[in-house]
Amino acid sequence: MLTFAAVMMFVVAGFGALAALFAFAGTGWWVTDMGNLVYANLVLWGIVDLVIALIALYAGIDILRGGAYGLIVGYLFAVVGAIRWLFVIAAAPVLAVVVIALCVMVIYGLAKYSDYFEGA
Repeated sequence: MLTFAAVMMFVVAGFGALAALFAFAGTGWWVTDMGNLVYANLVLWGIVDLVIALIALYAGIDILRGGAYGLIVGYLFAVVGAIRWLFVIAAAPVLAVVVIALCVMVIYGLAKYSDYFEGA
């Protein structure tokens, strides 16, 4: 029954990869409401999102294989991912709330069936 947690990890990894793609594409010059020209470099956020997405992808694969590494990294990823998306609430509230809810579902899925990993 850990398939649920693994699938949620894959979905959150997909959102992380999509956010990384948007961050890489969103780097550039912007004009504010006051008419000021501002350079926004979002490459660092893109790298952070891409690393989180890759870790989530690997943890999801390891959860499907029944590895204890997937359990530990799954918990850490879900907590770090939820905290990371708290910073995005002002810019994209609906997406941030959806991803935070998915991270909570990952924690639920891992906690509900954590006895599966006791033999590992």
